[in-house]
Amino acid sequence: MSIGIIAAHGKPEAAELAEQIAGWLSERGAAALDESTLQRDPSAASVLVTIGGDGLIMRMAHAYPDVPILGINVGRVGFLAMIEREEWQPALQRLVDGDYRVQESPTLAASVWRGAQQLADGWAINDVVIRAGFQMIDVELYIDGQFVNTYPGDGMIVATPQGSTAYCMAAGGPVLSAGVRGFAVTPICPHSPIRTTLVVSEEALIEQVVASEREARLIIDGVPHLDLRAGDLVQVRRGSHRFRLVLLPEMNFYEAFRSKFNFQIRPDARPTRPARRPPAQGASRR
Repeated sequence: MSIGIIAAHGKPEAAELAEQIAGWLSERGAAALDESTLQRDPSAASVLVTIGGDGLIMRMAHAYPDVPILGINVGRVGFLAMIEREEWQPALQRLVDGDYRVQESPTLAASVWRGAQQLADGWAINDVVIRAGFQMIDVELYIDGQFVNTYPGDGMIVATPQGSTAYCMAAGGPVLSAGVRGFAVTPICPHSPIRTTLVVSEEALIEQVVASEREARLIIDGVPHLDLRAGDLVQVRRGSHRFRLVLLPEMNFYEAFRSKFNFQIRPDARPTRPARRPPAQGASRR
């Protein structure tokens, strides 16, 4: 088994832990590949272990698309990087033993058209966002060629299930659990009492037209890509890549959701039923 190890730059504790992990893996017969090796041969690793936070996982998923990632958290929230630093040895033992599953999530492909000219394209793990500047903008929304509505406000978010717990949730959109075959389309601070998010099919073509002259920008996974003008068309559909996250048996989406976001209605509540190991159905085994 070849395991790539990538530590967050600028975090001495992450670099120190990376060295410990590399030695530990070598003692157990697993090939430990550093970042420079991966840059020379991006296909060398069967799994990536990132040491940092959720941002590092996102960056590495873009740099090494479709490679499964296990995140060790030395950041703040750690919703994707669910392994805490002190738990790395038992977690990696499960990885070496093959006692894990890979959760696959869809990505988004985005392209921008100005008339007949394609200006840009890209792909997102979390979301594709049209974002206003200092003034409100109008965004026209079309699903599969059908006009839905014009949304005045601060813009629009198209989020994957993986990204629904990010900007989408902060903007009042729904949380889509893994396995939901759809995308959330959420208006940002709409100047309207109608604030409903749409959840559309994973097969849908989502089109947005900037319908005002005010400043607007296309943002993909938190990275600004292009300044938009009135009349620009942003097309979003399911991407060709898959975001692949390594899950260990003890990992639980709902537990992480409650604890990482402090989403606990009654903090002292205890479940009456024992936790069950999730089935491997729908996830590949390495």
